[in-house]
Amino acid sequence: MGSSAGLRTRWAAIGAACAVTLGGGTFGVVRAVQTSGERATYVPVSPARILDTRTDVGAVDIVDATPVLLTVTGNVPTTKGPRTIVPAGASGVVVNITAVNPSVNGFVSLRPGDTTGEPDVSTLNVTAGGIFPNGATITLPTSGGSAGQVQIWFEGDGTGGRTDMLVDVVGYYTDHNHDDRYYTETEVNTALAGKANSRDLLPIPAGSTPTTVDAPGNTGFDTSIAIGVNGFPVISYRDATNGDLRVAACANVTCSTATTTTVDAPGNTGYDTSIAIGTNGFPVISYRDVTNGDLRVAACADVTCSTAATTLRIVDATGNTGAYTSIAIGVNGFPVISYRDVTNGDLRVAACADVTCSTAATTLRTVDATGDTGFFTSIAIGTNGFPVISYFDNTNVDLRVAACANVTCSTATTTTVDPSLFTGYDTSIAIGVNGFPVISYRDGSNADLRVAACANATCSTATTTTVDATGDTGNNTSIAIGVNGSPVISYYDATNGDLRFAIPWWVVGGR
Repeated sequence: MGSSAGLRTRWAAIGAACAVTLGGGTFGVVRAVQTSGERATYVPVSPARILDTRTDVGAVDIVDATPVLLTVTGNVPTTKGPRTIVPAGASGVVVNITAVNPSVNGFVSLRPGDTTGEPDVSTLNVTAGGIFPNGATITLPTSGGSAGQVQIWFEGDGTGGRTDMLVDVVGYYTDHNHDDRYYTETEVNTALAGKANSRDLLPIPAGSTPTTVDAPGNTGFDTSIAIGVNGFPVISYRDATNGDLRVAACANVTCSTATTTTVDAPGNTGYDTSIAIGTNGFPVISYRDVTNGDLRVAACADVTCSTAATTLRIVDATGNTGAYTSIAIGVNGFPVISYRDVTNGDLRVAACADVTCSTAATTLRTVDATGDTGFFTSIAIGTNGFPVISYFDNTNVDLRVAACANVTCSTATTTTVDPSLFTGYDTSIAIGVNGFPVISYRDGSNADLRVAACANATCSTATTTTVDATGDTGNNTSIAIGVNGSPVISYYDATNGDLRFAIPWWVVGGR
């Protein structure tokens, strides 16, 4: 059909691959009052690549007007070997997809595996020779010969067209029998009355056992943590005694034993570390070399980041740069880093084009050059596959967000999210189950912990809320999305010298 009918550009949008409804057995994110019965629950996972046609992981060639079925449930091939990412019986899957180097113009549509006929909408439109990412949520058949499968359809403008495809699973939906409706905010407040100091602040669960991982000298500054492919934590940090970058690779989930390694030791380095797990399964770390004023990356070649198997890169050496680094893995599988250019007072992004972030294959961008900005950066990858960054603007002393319009952030929409004076310190960003950013940060004027829940992908509008206003709190925030879809936040309470934990209930529903 593609060879004779000509190209018909389809409308492409996030989640365009399925119809999202709110009835039993299907899925949505925010619900009002519901009766009991089956409701789908979202379960985020560590991103896993289950299809890469460039390396023969997953399905066969993706060619013009030929549906290809990709199994996503149960034990499936991945770039790390066969494993189960999405359990059998899951009712939906959330993926990042990328079309790479299509031979002709066209579109790609991802649909449930039992879909028949030609697609009516596209998941992404493509042109020959480019790279085109997007996010998608697809309903999965739970019975029959197509159970647990997604259909990939490439429609090209010409005979014999093909494209390479990448599919990374980031979460899934599974039916869950709710025995009641979701609660309103008033009902939550009533239920929690007298059970905590505030409606939103929860204690760290009893039984937590702190573990000393590295004790020689004065160490453990600027920590960042990720979960390795073995399921164990791996931590980057600064050794202040020796001025080094160090990594602790835990040997179990509690990190009672760990391999600690000095990764970079020239001069005074290892500041503002940020760690992620690359698509090769090995840690990659961004950090600042203060001696030379550079942004640096350590790309490990084994799970413990042993010195002999680590590639050290100077990524940006122009002037005094590399402060407040934050790293994520883009949909192309390569690191992308946000940081502050101290010399010019700018927010910058380094978009790597290989897994080790070699200088020749890295694109450096100034994202926000307005005034003195780019402090406390935090980066995440949006459901559209593009970076989104939270940071503090020192000129206007407020919280800002830069939403990139492509994978290298050559253009971006910058928005003031909370214009209150002296707010936006210690930012941390995550992508909520609704696909929009959610940000934790410190309100310096009132010494509070605050959360901004964005109402769209660029955060042009957001609901800002004070989560903890007890004393001098909200320092060094870090936010993540729990398995129940609710944001969870860790932070430092300076009044009592405590580590604290909070769940802002109203961010994800019930109102």
